[in-house]
Amino acid sequence: MQGLGRLACRSVLSTVLAVCTGSTVLAGAWTRDPGEGQVIMTTARRMAPAGAMFGGAPNRDTNISQIYLEYGLRDGLTLGAKAYVEVSTTDIDRSSAALGGFLRKRVWRDGLGSVAAIEVGYAHPVESLLGKTFAAADPGAVPEAHLAGLYGRGWGDAWSGTFVSTGAGYHWRGEGLADELRAEVTAGYRPWRRIMGMISLFGLAPLASGTDPSLKIAPSIAYTLWPHIERNEKKPDGPVRPNTIQLGVSYDLLNPGDGLGLSISIWRSF
Repeated sequence: MQGLGRLACRSVLSTVLAVCTGSTVLAGAWTRDPGEGQVIMTTARRMAPAGAMFGGAPNRDTNISQIYLEYGLRDGLTLGAKAYVEVSTTDIDRSSAALGGFLRKRVWRDGLGSVAAIEVGYAHPVESLLGKTFAAADPGAVPEAHLAGLYGRGWGDAWSGTFVSTGAGYHWRGEGLADELRAEVTAGYRPWRRIMGMISLFGLAPLASGTDPSLKIAPSIAYTLWPHIERNEKKPDGPVRPNTIQLGVSYDLLNPGDGLGLSISIWRSF
């Protein structure tokens, strides 16, 4: 069941980091095995109003690119990093870029598919490194640090299953912006080995004025490119690490003016 949990964690990260926000956010509680890692490359687009995604002139049009990496340092301890760039085609002042990282430590698990972890992370804006295009960055691109508690539970086997992932964290934000409490709940179902569908809710509650609360819904679907092996063919030696393609959507239920986000991600294990 831990394999299904890892798949859930990767899906949550790639969808939410790319489509919902440029900040470091909560992730699943599962950790990677020592010496194993994964890179996720994401391209996303957000347009407002939401209908502009399907025709008409947008009030806001943003393109997002991200590279996300996680690696198992030892049993129960995972190191992660990301590079994030957001470019607005309608308002250059909203363009931004950041580098971030985190450590996730497993603190408990049982033999029934449950796991709990704590996570600490930091992200820093790097617009100054990218030239004049990013000289006037989005005021939300500030130093951020977070501390979160995470819990996940999975049911199933190597071919199908279900999972639930939850988390809550405190986010410190620099340059005088309001600190935030963030929480997430994600449920996923894998009817067979290649396909997984997920739906997430991500809540944000600012601890001072100046930031709007939000409640984002983010469904996605992931397809894993397992190799096709004929009945009489020999199975490959060693571990098989297929690529996975994920398609995601996000929408803020409390702030519909933020528009609609679409993303595509490619996951690669190593």
